[in-house]
Amino acid sequence: MGDQPSIADVMKLLQTLTTDMSKMQNDMATMQAKIGSSADSSVHSHDQHPPDRPPRFQKMDFPRFDGKSDPLIFLNRCESYFRQQRTMPEEKVWMASYNLEDVAQLWFLQLQEDEGTPPWGRFKELLNLRFGPALDSPLLLLDIQNYHRSSQEAIYAAHK
Repeated sequence: MGDQPSIADVMKLLQTLTTDMSKMQNDMATMQAKIGSSADSSVHSHDQHPPDRPPRFQKMDFPRFDGKSDPLIFLNRCESYFRQQRTMPEEKVWMASYNLEDVAQLWFLQLQEDEGTPPWGRFKELLNLRFGPALDSPLLLLDIQNYHRSSQEAIYAAHK
């Protein structure tokens, strides 16, 4: 039983642990105070960013396209995403095609089979031709007529 520590040894060890724990608590309180003060100062300068660092961007989800909506909206969102993420030109078609769904995905698979993977500019052109509004659609013609009529009315009202 000679290897067992005495009560005095245990008390001394307990005192050392208590002292060490108090120091750690003080250190933590000091660090939290520093973090709190730096957070307070960053709240005041939220709209500004340091000149040596680029501004922070919010996470953007890549848009999806199913062929049922206007492809120009999808393409514009793709372009915004590509600018924000600094996407290489050779990756654009792959990323956009990965986010096609339903009939748009089937169209792209057929396009790849027929022509291979087109460059981004050609992809945009073909997507818009396939899923964009037809140039001879009655709704487009009606929109053009309404625009023309409202323009003429505005001109007439201005000259009264």
